[in-house]
Amino acid sequence: MSDRLDLMQFRVSSKSLEDTSQVPAVLSPVVRIAESEAMRNREMTLNQFDSDNGEPMVMLLNRKHWADPVTEIVKLGSTEIWTLVNLTEDAHPIHLHMVRFQILDRQSFADYEYLANDKILPTGERIPPSPHERGWKDVVQCPPYATTRIIVPFQGYAGRYVWHCHILEHEANDMMRPYEVIS
Repeated sequence: MSDRLDLMQFRVSSKSLEDTSQVPAVLSPVVRIAESEAMRNREMTLNQFDSDNGEPMVMLLNRKHWADPVTEIVKLGSTEIWTLVNLTEDAHPIHLHMVRFQILDRQSFADYEYLANDKILPTGERIPPSPHERGWKDVVQCPPYATTRIIVPFQGYAGRYVWHCHILEHEANDMMRPYEVIS
């Protein structure tokens, strides 16, 4: 019951039944998207700016506030690689609305080089996604001081959508941006 409305009813019988169902040996295969299918590569930063006492004051995506003009405009039917450059000491679960994507890899980098010259200087090998991350995703964990590359096919509908950190306190501190899919 919900608000006095019947939602579901279970009827249990005294007669026993044999369950012959089985989990298949192989689940639906996930065809990996080739990087060569991407029409564009974007590099986007995850930023945190602290107050004078060292407390996080504002968190941004691509150094932009929510109300700034849309900077990520993608074409419906296109595929892009987004390199999420985490310049913070926190892991961020980044969520893209209305799309699903695949994780390509992660790689540590020298944050000091990026902050000085906006250049990614790798400090480790590219790490492929873990087995549980090899399917379709709409949220990806971005570790601190690492790049996380995802490949995103923009299918479905044109319109304005959101990408953001899934930690409520972070998105409330402006770690949320609109992106637009045009036809």
